[in-house]
Amino acid sequence: MATFVLVHGSCHGGWCWKKVTPLLRKYYGHDVYFPTLTGLGERSHLVSKDIDLYTHVCDITQLLEYEDLTEVILSWS
Repeated sequence: MATFVLVHGSCHGGWCWKKVTPLLRKYYGHDVYFPTLTGLGERSHLVSKDIDLYTHVCDITQLLEYEDLTEVILSWS
């Protein structure tokens, strides 16, 4: 079993993975995380001029830290 962290592209949100995640979970038994990055998707209300790549890297590193994730497969679109 593997742990996937799926990161969306610009102008999307974690919801863009909604058709893939059930397959990875149900048929393969993987753990799957699909955060929405700050200022994008359903978190667009948080958009500001201060959001940059560093902010998005922090979003992912915080997920890894707080969910105690190690040895993940990181994938992005």
